[in-house]
Amino acid sequence: MAKLVRKTSTAVAETRTLPLARNLRDVTRACDADVPLTATDPRFQDFTAARGDDAVRGIYRELLHRPHGNFVHSVFLGHRGGGKTTEILRLIHRLGDGYSTAYLEATSEMNLFDIEVEDFLLSIVFVVERHLREVEGKPLPKDVIENVSRWFEEVVKTTQWARSFQGEASAGLELSAPIPFVSKLFGAVKALFKYDSHHRIEVRQVLRRYPGSLLQAVNSVLTAANKVLGERSLLVVVDNLDRYSPEIIDKLLVVEADRIRRLECNLVLTPPVSLLLQPKSIPLDKAYSCHDLCMVQLRAPDQRYTDFSGTGRDLMERALSLRLDLDTVMPDRAARDRLIAASGGAIRELIDLTHEAALLADNDPVIALTDVERAISKRRRRIRDLVNANGWIKALREIQHTKQISSDPAGLAALYCQLVFKYNGDGWYDIHPLAAELSEMRDDRLTRG
Repeated sequence: MAKLVRKTSTAVAETRTLPLARNLRDVTRACDADVPLTATDPRFQDFTAARGDDAVRGIYRELLHRPHGNFVHSVFLGHRGGGKTTEILRLIHRLGDGYSTAYLEATSEMNLFDIEVEDFLLSIVFVVERHLREVEGKPLPKDVIENVSRWFEEVVKTTQWARSFQGEASAGLELSAPIPFVSKLFGAVKALFKYDSHHRIEVRQVLRRYPGSLLQAVNSVLTAANKVLGERSLLVVVDNLDRYSPEIIDKLLVVEADRIRRLECNLVLTPPVSLLLQPKSIPLDKAYSCHDLCMVQLRAPDQRYTDFSGTGRDLMERALSLRLDLDTVMPDRAARDRLIAASGGAIRELIDLTHEAALLADNDPVIALTDVERAISKRRRRIRDLVNANGWIKALREIQHTKQISSDPAGLAALYCQLVFKYNGDGWYDIHPLAAELSEMRDDRLTRG
């Protein structure tokens, strides 16, 4: 039996039991790559042996061995779709009762396209306050929250947004509204920074005049949170930062590293992997401890994209078998091999391609090799459009030949868009197997056929 787990903003999940998929409808449901597996989901497959590293263990030991009174500020890097969120949720579970973890999904809690340090710091306040109140059942002292609220009101009181909010809040209080003023303020500020508006720009500009006092206000909440937790330590995880452009996250985490590193809590952050390779300001590993999660290695660098060596292929098949009754829905080993090789070792890619093949299949309950090829053809067409529209052919050919990243911005852009993968061992790179199949890229020594 497998369990379907839905992640929430506090990394607490609602679980319901599902059997292994034995028909096409259930395959599409079981292969929902947008739902990361939680820590105890029986569908989890440990890929450590095929990744050649154990990045999560490095972070775990940092947190476990940190000196009393010090805080760990780490970044967890890897390709989108490589399994970072699931690994983070397993880390949280592994830490056990020693840590209380407030989980912040950046793309849900903050603006989808842009984050600045003011947004980031206030979002940490909101998620920590909510985590202690809703998850731990230990609300922060009322005076701490009210002090931060009064500070914020005082700083922004001259803005049009503040005048508008105070008028609306007063009207609500007069009518009946049972929601406390502080809760209304927190909700309004969160909404302000999440959506683009001239009010957002105005308030940001005011807050930038008080960088020190903003950090002090945030740390007052974090210090109070640590006191409330007693023997346990506060950990804040900010996930999905890799979905923002490297330029935005460099400005947030590297340019503003002095302020981020002064936060009085443990932090695990997930910036784009390309930021480690080509810093926009100072190197990322000069500001934070860095831990890389490599792709599952399916083959050696000098092998064809359809070849297999090592444990990677079998581990990827086992990951599918924890979701699907493979003997029923995909009895043809050639279909399985084609899917696995086409994924390049990216678990999300494997799940997505399987989902698409199930949608295109004609003979329920079986996904045949022809169905797999149709799904792959659809994905390959999208890759071709992306590559050609951005002029990445030359950069991809270079990476395919050298197995390394160069200073070419096009190669780093392709890496960010998941058309280049990093593997462990000697630390090599290669292009997405389906990019290698493009007629523009074809090299018969390396591609299938």
